[in-house]
Amino acid sequence: MSFKKITLVLIILSLAVSLGALYLEQESQEKFSQRLSDIRNFYQNVEKEVKLLSKRTAPFILTGQSTGFVIEFENGVNVYFAGDTGLSSDIRITGKYFKPEISFLPVGNIYNMDPKAAAFATNMVRSEYVIPTSYGNFPELEQNPQKFLKELKNYKGLKTKIVSFNAGETKTVLGIKILFLGGKNWLLESPQGTRILINPGIRYNSEFPHQYQDLLQLKKLDVVLITSGHFDEFTLLDTRKWGQLFDPLFLCPYELGIWLKSQLPGYKILALGEGSRIGIPEMRRLGIPERNLERIKIKAIDLVPASNSSSITPEGISP
Repeated sequence: MSFKKITLVLIILSLAVSLGALYLEQESQEKFSQRLSDIRNFYQNVEKEVKLLSKRTAPFILTGQSTGFVIEFENGVNVYFAGDTGLSSDIRITGKYFKPEISFLPVGNIYNMDPKAAAFATNMVRSEYVIPTSYGNFPELEQNPQKFLKELKNYKGLKTKIVSFNAGETKTVLGIKILFLGGKNWLLESPQGTRILINPGIRYNSEFPHQYQDLLQLKKLDVVLITSGHFDEFTLLDTRKWGQLFDPLFLCPYELGIWLKSQLPGYKILALGEGSRIGIPEMRRLGIPERNLERIKIKAIDLVPASNSSSITPEGISP
């Protein structure tokens, strides 16, 4: 029920009670007028509060849960991108089931795991390499992964190697070329050249490398993975821009994908449920054109659980 409807019900109830009391008690005209005045004042005060509350409350569009991804590359390497997530048993299950060689885990705190929890998650996944992410893009977040590295020292038998990046830096790990675009934005390139952008929202990424401000400098983009609708991972403006420049395939959680299809009907958007595994055969059955499929050489992409919300706010919608 809306604020206005609630307000109307309260006014009607107050008026009925007041009139009933006047009838039973045979109050004077003067007292009756005072009661009406009190009701009017009550209504005016409630109306003011509703207006103030409307200004303070962002019109959230709830888009289900966020998600993580496991990408199986053509050389057999599995890469686990956890997205923004809290510590949960799902991380252990993802590690045991997919056995990823490379894991991207958030370490920034406030909106996801803190360094201590991220170290515990690293011990659960036990991938060959772990790459810390989701830090430094807001003042309140951990500004570097040093605390995370310190926490990892508590796990004496852990053999996972840590690979840290500066924004704009490219490194190759197990045949996968990895470019850190700052914040929560990464670009992965497979051995046969499939280029995968993780999270299209760059508008609020203060670390986005200067040399790529002209996005055409990235030259090619085949797939975009969206972990949630939060404005530091997704904005409609950025998503539209990537689509216009590179005509990629967008993969995202179901509710977010359904909303996005209503905004960008001409784009190639797969709205997928948690647990989905999408390879070329599934993409073809879902209607993805062959010209896009020819660019995709990886084996499959799995959507895996992430313990976080997904909602779109004005920052993610406004031009």
